Amino acid sequence: MDAFVLQALVILPVLAAPVLFFAAKKTRAGFPLLSLVTFFELSLAVIAFADADASAHVLGLSLASAGFHSLYALLSAFAFFVSALFSVEYFAHYKNHARFIFFYLLTLSATEGVFLSADLMTTFIFFELVSFCSFFWVLHDEKPAAVSAAKTYLAVAVFGGMVLLLGLLFLNNIAGTLVISELSPSLGVPFVIGALLLLGFSAKAGLFPLHIWLPKAHPVAPAPASALLSGVLTKVGVYGIVITSVRLFSGNLAFGTMLLCLGVVTLLLGAVLALLSVDLKRTLACSSMSQIGFITTGIAASVILGDEGALASAGVVLYMFNHTVMKLILFSLSGVVHMELHRLDLNGIRGWGRGRPVLAVLFAWGGLGLAGFPLTGGYLAKTLIHEAIVEASASVPLAHAAEYLFLFGGGCTLAYMIKLFVVLFIEKPKSDSRKKRRTSALTSLALALATLPSAVTGIPAVSRLIAGRGMAFAGAGEWKDVDFFGLESLSGALVTVTVGIALYFLFVRTVTRRGGEYVNVLPAWADLEASVYVPLIKAVTFVGGAVMRLFGENVVTRRLCSAVRRAGELVCHAASDIIDLPVYIMRRTVFTPSSSAPGGERKRRHPIVDYIYRERATDNFSYSLIVTAVGVCVILLFLFIIPRM
Repeated sequence: MDAFVLQALVILPVLAAPVLFFAAKKTRAGFPLLSLVTFFELSLAVIAFADADASAHVLGLSLASAGFHSLYALLSAFAFFVSALFSVEYFAHYKNHARFIFFYLLTLSATEGVFLSADLMTTFIFFELVSFCSFFWVLHDEKPAAVSAAKTYLAVAVFGGMVLLLGLLFLNNIAGTLVISELSPSLGVPFVIGALLLLGFSAKAGLFPLHIWLPKAHPVAPAPASALLSGVLTKVGVYGIVITSVRLFSGNLAFGTMLLCLGVVTLLLGAVLALLSVDLKRTLACSSMSQIGFITTGIAASVILGDEGALASAGVVLYMFNHTVMKLILFSLSGVVHMELHRLDLNGIRGWGRGRPVLAVLFAWGGLGLAGFPLTGGYLAKTLIHEAIVEASASVPLAHAAEYLFLFGGGCTLAYMIKLFVVLFIEKPKSDSRKKRRTSALTSLALALATLPSAVTGIPAVSRLIAGRGMAFAGAGEWKDVDFFGLESLSGALVTVTVGIALYFLFVRTVTRRGGEYVNVLPAWADLEASVYVPLIKAVTFVGGAVMRLFGENVVTRRLCSAVRRAGELVCHAASDIIDLPVYIMRRTVFTPSSSAPGGERKRRHPIVDYIYRERATDNFSYSLIVTAVGVCVILLFLFIIPRM
């Protein structure tokens, strides 16, 4: 029975996806049915959480429910359920219901698979499926900004997946196992393999320098998808970073220092981008990047402290939990704003929430939780990580600077959340002609449910239970008692509050506002993708072409290059044939309208189908990435899954 529950958690959404797809095509019951399916998924996750020692196999993939596995499987199922409830009203006047529901359920299945995975090959396969299925969330609006963001998202995801696969193959060759429970620092895994694994998982987590997809994808995705991209899907990457770092490199000061630097850079860069943003969802997206930096800093402290890193591990688990529930609240509220105003720029939404005290309290609670204000779960998590950083400074002097930057980053968080609160609930709108409407009962229920977990995580006893369930996964034991409301702990919160208020009045109100309007002061060259990555790819392509032309007259070299090119074309054609059939099926069912237009002429093909076929003809990079990802999944199917069935 226990194994059946774990299998059902992964299989149920896959089985329901085509059924709900056709139901949404023919009726208006798609999202109510989606809410029902995700409720059943949540019920299964509760059962799995109650039994912490179950294991199972699905098509040769290994699943387990011990500790952190079932904790985050439960939280993910809860977040998907709440977002499904919110989607009922949000998508009432939206397009492409059936497609969104289809990939929503597939992403849910893949996400549960990642968090329940018992070995890293299972993690990798579900990891790639999460990327491919959620790609359609980002692309959903089909506008130029959505297409651009989706291409960036896919490029980073596939690059990360390929690097991750390389690292896993090396790890399996050296360690002889990919079973998570068997991984330990005693295996002596080389630093370079850890760096490959870290780079691969960082692509999904949004860690610097692979964060570029995050500020682009969240603003263009529908609000229910943004809540999950930020609160849940980034944790898929964090899950892998924890495995890589704590289980393989615990006590390794060099690896811990590298991770500490990446974490601090990410938390500061994300906070600065959020301070400068003039769009509600982009601000929350940059905030997610910053919060991932805070979590990574905690992981770094755990690595540095080794066997003494229980405080850091507890802080990481609590921070992940808190960030998920807080972003569920904030992105859902941003969805309410979008439903009413159909815009998200700060100048256009000013004063939206005036006279709405309940929504103001919910938004303030989410913002204070992110900033680590006392009495919230964020405060407890930040306090634990701060204490761990202080302890780590005895071994790594660089941690002294990280401590102050950690507190400053918390102040930045409070500053941009004050900015958003003032814009929405205090400043007066340009026009008083807006008609306010009441949210539906389901939307109100979704907001209430989203707030419920955060209402209890600020209680130390509850947080200890949550942390205790997840800490064993990070290889930590019991954590010592911390006086959360003592003078030493509260002084850190006081520094954060002081810095936050000062930044708001001295920076936000003076630098980012001109003539009473919020302005974008971020220079164009600050776009890392456009300024660094794209020119770098072009430079590599140019140099490679020049080298090939230089040695092209050599007969041996020319024949060798010709053989390599032909082999590559053979692989690409084989992978292309693999994807042709599902694309054809989707063109006939998912993407192409079945009805005929007036005058006997069929309607034109769906824009996504036109995009796929048009760009394929010109060897578009994003299409090539899709084909590569599908080809790799097929290869892995034959190499790792079928022999184990």
